Amino acid sequence: KRSARGAHTAVATPDGVTRKWEVDGGHGHFGTQRDMVQHFGLGDECLADVTIRWPDQDLTIQQFQVAGNHRYHVVQGEPPVEADP
Repeated sequence: KRSARGAHTAVATPDGVTRKWEVDGGHGHFGTQRDMVQHFGLGDECLADVTIRWPDQDLTIQQFQVAGNHRYHVVQGEPPVEADP
């Protein structure tokens, strides 16, 4: 499976706020790397609409909805799966 490096994620909440992030894998010296986990802090009662633009040749778009206060594992082309806490 491909890495998510280069994927763009937008998370829109019902209050009209959209947070955006790119999975970049890290910068800097000495082989440092950022975590591939993205945290958007939605809270307990919030639902959010997620849009991911994957870094494949077609820039595939994947959209789904998630609940706040949960963790999800997302693989391109598959529905998100709630991760263990």
